[in-house]
Amino acid sequence: MSFSLLNFEPKVLPAKLRRILSSSILQFLLHSLSHSTDSRVLIVGYSQEGDVSLINLPTKKKSFQVWLKPGGKFLSDGATMHEARYPEKLQKWKEALTEVANLSGLVWANNQAEVELIDEITKEIRKMSSISYMQLPANAVGIRPRVQEIYKLLCFGSDDARIIGICGMGGIGKTTLAKAVYNQFSDRFEGTSFLENVKEYSKKPEGKIHLQRKLLSDITKNNDQVFNMDHAVKQRFCNRRVLVVIDDVEDVDQLASVGIDLSCFGPGSRIIITSRDMHLLELLSVENIYLPNALNSEESLKLIRLHAFRTSEPSEEFILLSKKLAKYCGGLPLAMEVLGSFLFKRSISEWKSTLKSLKSLPNDNIQAKLEISFDALNAFQKDIFLDISCFFIGVDKDYVRCILDGCDLYPDIGLSVLKERCLITVHDNRLMMHDLLRDMGRHIVRGTSPKNCERWSRLWDPVDVMNGLANYHGTRAIEGISLKAEVTSVETLEVKAFSKLKMLRLLQLSHVHLKGSYANFPNRLRWICWLGFPLHSIPTDFRLGSLVVMDMQYSNLKRLWGDGKQPQSLKELKYLDLSHSIQLTDTPDFSNLPNLEKLLLINCKSLVRVHKSIGTLHEKLILLNLKDCTKLRDLPLELYMLKSLETLIVSGCFKLERLDNTLHDMKSLTTLKADYTAITQIPSMSNQLEELSLDGCKELWKVRDNTHSDESPQATLSLLFPLNVISCLKILRLGSCNLSDELVPNNLASLSCVEELDLQGNNFRNLQMDFAGLSSLQILKVDSCSELQSMFSLPKTLRSFYASNCIMLERTPDLSECSVLQSLHLTNCFNLVETPGLDKLKTVGVIHMEMCNRISTDDRESIMQGWAVGANGGIFIPGSSVPNWVSFKNERHSISFIVPESLNADLVGFTLWVPYVSQQNDVMSGYPPKIIVNNHTKEDVWIRSPATDHIRMYHEKHIWQGHFSNEDFCLDTGDQVEVSVDFGDQFTILEIGLTLSYIEKDSNSSDEDVSDSRLHEIIDDEIIDDELVLTESQRRPRKKQKTTLLGTFVLLSFIIIVLYYHRW
Repeated sequence: MSFSLLNFEPKVLPAKLRRILSSSILQFLLHSLSHSTDSRVLIVGYSQEGDVSLINLPTKKKSFQVWLKPGGKFLSDGATMHEARYPEKLQKWKEALTEVANLSGLVWANNQAEVELIDEITKEIRKMSSISYMQLPANAVGIRPRVQEIYKLLCFGSDDARIIGICGMGGIGKTTLAKAVYNQFSDRFEGTSFLENVKEYSKKPEGKIHLQRKLLSDITKNNDQVFNMDHAVKQRFCNRRVLVVIDDVEDVDQLASVGIDLSCFGPGSRIIITSRDMHLLELLSVENIYLPNALNSEESLKLIRLHAFRTSEPSEEFILLSKKLAKYCGGLPLAMEVLGSFLFKRSISEWKSTLKSLKSLPNDNIQAKLEISFDALNAFQKDIFLDISCFFIGVDKDYVRCILDGCDLYPDIGLSVLKERCLITVHDNRLMMHDLLRDMGRHIVRGTSPKNCERWSRLWDPVDVMNGLANYHGTRAIEGISLKAEVTSVETLEVKAFSKLKMLRLLQLSHVHLKGSYANFPNRLRWICWLGFPLHSIPTDFRLGSLVVMDMQYSNLKRLWGDGKQPQSLKELKYLDLSHSIQLTDTPDFSNLPNLEKLLLINCKSLVRVHKSIGTLHEKLILLNLKDCTKLRDLPLELYMLKSLETLIVSGCFKLERLDNTLHDMKSLTTLKADYTAITQIPSMSNQLEELSLDGCKELWKVRDNTHSDESPQATLSLLFPLNVISCLKILRLGSCNLSDELVPNNLASLSCVEELDLQGNNFRNLQMDFAGLSSLQILKVDSCSELQSMFSLPKTLRSFYASNCIMLERTPDLSECSVLQSLHLTNCFNLVETPGLDKLKTVGVIHMEMCNRISTDDRESIMQGWAVGANGGIFIPGSSVPNWVSFKNERHSISFIVPESLNADLVGFTLWVPYVSQQNDVMSGYPPKIIVNNHTKEDVWIRSPATDHIRMYHEKHIWQGHFSNEDFCLDTGDQVEVSVDFGDQFTILEIGLTLSYIEKDSNSSDEDVSDSRLHEIIDDEIIDDELVLTESQRRPRKKQKTTLLGTFVLLSFIIIVLYYHRW
């Protein structure tokens, strides 16, 4: 082992030191008490994020105190003199030396021989040099917060061996994150190994042996010949605490070939696996899986700037183009690195040309990386991926599954595989895909004939569709077409343009007219989505026998088949949607649709009859939606024979007066929605019903004139409304039903399974119902009960309480027992004066009390103080200024501060106060609020939104108060932070205030500090050689890492950097 002891003269210090620091692997700070007056050495080192380890070696040869006085004053007279000459430089020195004081290290005691100290230093170097640190990209962005998230999953306080997964799409930065985690925490383990490109090595004949040998060599530091690798791995690792990273795994066998098994590793070991396949990690029973988020807009712009402009300052036009590039890349680091580097030193016109060409011709380097996941799919899964990328992004998953199933593509397993391999995501049951993955799919479709669209399997661009169908050149290769015309510019085509498309299975048309005979139209169609179908009936020569999904919303259909025409038998049809066909008067004969499962006739305003043949679907139909069919007066009795029907929706059929008593025979029915109908009585219902919605059914409750004098209205309602037999009911909506204090069914309080109860818009004054009996209730709505003055009680299980626009409400029920309440809505409760127990709750994330102006100032402050530390989200309450107790204030939309130290507490978050006003009144803003946190010290930027989508605007002044957890931001003592708020142009921010929230440290805690200390470079051409000292009160105690030696430390006037160049 060898190392260099470097001594820099002032005139060569900055340039030479920077070069050596940038190339170093380990840096050791050795502080000596002896004071040099010749200014030979004065160096402050810095630790490069995730790539360089810095070890502090303070000495204690003599008895001395080298500290700053309280308040940041130097004890040394020499330092005081220079403080007058170089005030800015001395301030930087104070900050840097304070940071050094926080590093744990070795201590050279007064009675310790030099040879002993050298031996300890050598051991520490030998220990650190045994770690082979991974090289990180020079311009990595957003690493720190993501490493912090992975740190939580590593659970260093636990001694069990465990596997942690990092899973995401190609190019998202899995390997970079794994390297950063490896570099950050390697020194906590007795042995470490980083196995790169496991998938590629596994394909080679000697790949398994190579990986096992590397694993053994890295951890044991022994290159001896081993004949039984599997045995050696198990034997030599069983008692060692090791860290192993296995990068890019796509198959369980690849791990088996390396010999990775948790039982092989000692207590406290951690195995990190990166993969594109979630299912693989699930097979390995990996419980802790990190899914890297795409870079946010600020991080994306920073990364693009680092690659495209390096150190230069871009012009405003370049910044606008950078934002367009960031939007195209969608937060994918790989894409920004590749395209940013490609655009380096290119002109504005070249930038514009590149951005314009990317959608039709994606970058090859990016595509090659993304296509790895696609290549691993089987033929069915590839077809599913290409179908989604061309036609089904943002479409309901169940709708697409039905289509793909009709194409014999096995979507149940196929969609799962695509999701597990991070090729699609599902949000609100809609299929989503990253834009670059979408472009990759379409690039694959173009294949080797990018200019001959008639040879593509799928056509989605209107220009390509028209070219592909021009002169009837379409070929058998085409399987899917999507042509969407604007409503104002209808496209007209000849039917025979489709005649050669014999393999066509997917057809989507929007406001397109086809002229001619359909006799030769492709007959393999599985999906037709023709919005604005122009004909009054489907031509009889339009052969649709293979059709699985027919979606003809907004059509001109009057009947599915014309008068006197023989209807087609569509035996494969499972999904029929004729919604918004306002001329449709009758449904088809369902006997010709024997396998129909879902029928949607929403807003068919001319529909007067449902064909009685619907009863023939008694074993198939599961959904019938007749919402807003305003001319429909009754339903055929045969409908009640549908044993398979799960959901029946007749809401908005305001002429519908009755539901038949045989409704209770519909044993599969779980959802019945009959809002705003004219029904006068609820028939007996199946006890399997889970959701019943009767909002606006005012005729139901007109019973007082028909009751005997000795019967109470409540008792009569209970007979007419037999809720107690619906034992599985979870959602009940009775809004705007003219209910009053006297007209509440007695049995309403006995619904032990109800989770959501909607009573809004009724005529209650004193709602004495004991809601505590609703033992499962989580959501209660009494909004817009304009006469409501009081309520009796609330259940302990309540999570959301809505009582906005209750203008007479003076006092809410006692909230102190609602220990799991998460949201409270009391907007426009003008007479509200008391919310007992609200200040005791620690779980409430959102409180809306806009325009509750009668709440006293003391109560408002009590609510805000009681809420501040306990929740994440926002509170909205009348007020014009930040409370007096708030620590930091500023009369702008942003506030800056330096995180102060706290000796006995940990920072858990911060609370914001933002008084605001608007030009609008009592309307929701169209802009979701944003909070931007900029950590200038660590160069990290976060953008967060409160737990509310939009803010209601008022002329009156209000305060928004929001709390944010430090788990998101990783703020440390000394960080210079700027927090700004953006509510949109419709608001005026009056002021901003901020307080930091702390929690007392647990002296018995075994958690370790993950945040890395850094000394910032503060050197320049002039050297200050006077003694710099710190007071002990400036030192911040830190929990020591397990791999550093115990000892306190002091700062001395000379700093010598020992650089270790060669790994041991």
